[in-house]
Amino acid sequence: MRKLSIRLFAAVLAVSTFAMGAYAKSSVSPKSKVTLRFGWWGGDDRHKAYLDAIKKYMELNPDVTIVAEYGGWNGYKEKLYTQLAGGNAPQIFQNHYTWLQEESAWADATIVKDLYKYKSLIDFSIYPDKFLDDNVVIDKKLLALPSAMNANVLVANKALLDKIQFKYDQPVTFDDFFKYNSQLKKINQKYYFENGMDAADIHMYWFIAYLEQKTGLPFATNYKLNYDKATLTDAFTFLKRYFDEKVVEPLGTLELYAGNYPQNPKWINGESAVLFGMLSTLENYVHAMGTYAKDATVIPLPVMKNAKNPYYQTKVGQIFSIAGSASEKETVEAVKFLNWMNTDKEAGVLLKLSRGIPVSKVQNEALAQAGLISPLIVKAQEFSKKAGQGMGEGLFVRNNEISTIGADIVSKVAFGLYTPDQAADRYIEQMNKKLAELKDKQ
Repeated sequence: MRKLSIRLFAAVLAVSTFAMGAYAKSSVSPKSKVTLRFGWWGGDDRHKAYLDAIKKYMELNPDVTIVAEYGGWNGYKEKLYTQLAGGNAPQIFQNHYTWLQEESAWADATIVKDLYKYKSLIDFSIYPDKFLDDNVVIDKKLLALPSAMNANVLVANKALLDKIQFKYDQPVTFDDFFKYNSQLKKINQKYYFENGMDAADIHMYWFIAYLEQKTGLPFATNYKLNYDKATLTDAFTFLKRYFDEKVVEPLGTLELYAGNYPQNPKWINGESAVLFGMLSTLENYVHAMGTYAKDATVIPLPVMKNAKNPYYQTKVGQIFSIAGSASEKETVEAVKFLNWMNTDKEAGVLLKLSRGIPVSKVQNEALAQAGLISPLIVKAQEFSKKAGQGMGEGLFVRNNEISTIGADIVSKVAFGLYTPDQAADRYIEQMNKKLAELKDKQ
């Protein structure tokens, strides 16, 4: 037994001596190594894509080791917040833009790094104007870097628009809806310029857009509607003409396809020219065109001449933050990794669409060349960037009760139950009443 103990001690001593020697060698290496933990949520496809990207980055940067910590959505925030509070969160972690305000207000206010302090390491040119300010900057601190985005888009059927010699890169206004629709109707009465939406989406994406572009004002300020009767009457007059001149099918028909607009037979059969939707689902709209898919293109969103605000917004997708507990060296290396992940061509191809639509034009073009993303997405993204960052619909317009009121009044105008003047009166009355109720609930 005594001989066994001596041999065991000798073995332990040998291992310890080797480990100390290895540590000594590493500590005096020309470039010290750093290990970063990287946490995110998602499904198997995202996990594989991120692991592939991590592997490539470590091949390119042998002094950096990235340890993946990933899982599903359920429980992610709770676990992350426990780690952040305890100072042991992953140095790099997937965040959510709706959490940034509360993270900024945390007791010590250093729970997440301000990445503006590392701006020399970040390529800001990939982001549209005001995109960061509107999504990830809180109290002048850059609390995350977005890697993905989303935006509104108008997908068009080129085969139909070619019939009226449509110019695809020129600006489109709301007045143009009537001009192009009239030209299509002269060719065939069954044609419609727009595929159409339900009343709630018409209120959000056409009616509010019209108002914000005309006035430059958001829907409400301090729980008070910002639009007077004359402005609202003008907007409802536009909607009445929109239905009267049959830019779209009757509202009763449009409502049948609520939430699934590409399944409208008019779109499938090539009898409506444009379809409003989101960049992230553009390929679904094209696929629904069937034999007309080869004729799909994108055109600019409608913005009136001399608009005071373009309304439409490039929306943030996935974002990543760096924990406040990260050391300075860890933070520098983490920022370099995030910038590589967001801008590098090869990184973009490895990550595919696991993050959503990449922010970087370079990555989108690399994906298009690799056949991994529609070139139309790249083009639509450029249209969005050129239009500028608008105010968007905001939280008030997305409120279910506000949306219901708007949809109801839009419906009454569509069916001729309200004149534009009557609709404006009801809108002011009902919206201000609801806004006051929402204020009282605060």
